[in-house]
Amino acid sequence: MNKKDLYIYGAGGAGRELSFSLETNTQWRVAGFIDDTPELAGKVINGIPVVGGIASFDNRDAAIVVCIVDKPTIKRTIVDKAKKFGHHNFPVVIGSPTSFVAPSVKFKEGCLISMPFDYISVDVDFGEFVFVNCTTRIGHDVKIGAYTTIFSGIDIGGHSEIGADCVIGSGSVINPGVRIGDGCIIGGGAVVVKDIPAGVIAAGCPARRIK
Repeated sequence: MNKKDLYIYGAGGAGRELSFSLETNTQWRVAGFIDDTPELAGKVINGIPVVGGIASFDNRDAAIVVCIVDKPTIKRTIVDKAKKFGHHNFPVVIGSPTSFVAPSVKFKEGCLISMPFDYISVDVDFGEFVFVNCTTRIGHDVKIGAYTTIFSGIDIGGHSEIGADCVIGSGSVINPGVRIGDGCIIGGGAVVVKDIPAGVIAAGCPARRIK
């Protein structure tokens, strides 16, 4: 099978981990990193060239996956900037063949299941540019809003809803049917047993509002 070229925006930790995960991928070949850090331009990182920033990257048809994970608002700004420069090819990427994704899962553009050993059950609905890291289980009928980051080792119960621009910390548990509002940050290891309103930072077991 001929692999398709893929460019990773972001040569930081998440981008480098994705490039490693894609080494066994049968669909994608990492052709380069895109990064706006001037001193990285022209360097080779783990065998992959940094082709420069998004403004100077002139391959308008290139497939790009965005690896900015901890700040959803920055990711939004980067995607908007890329689109202004004429880049509109943001495919759904499932990095590792060890992740199980039900055929009924609905993805919008730019979604990334980055690392190995994720399990995404039936009828899950992702907004655009959602990021999921490794060893996470997402139950049936879950809804996840645009630009949200789901870190590693998380258990999300069925029929729960996570809003847009959220960050869900590693090791969290979200009970079935719980709703988390837009722009929330859930601290690592939290156990969310009841709804969390928009714009809240919550942590603990059970999770409580801390800001």
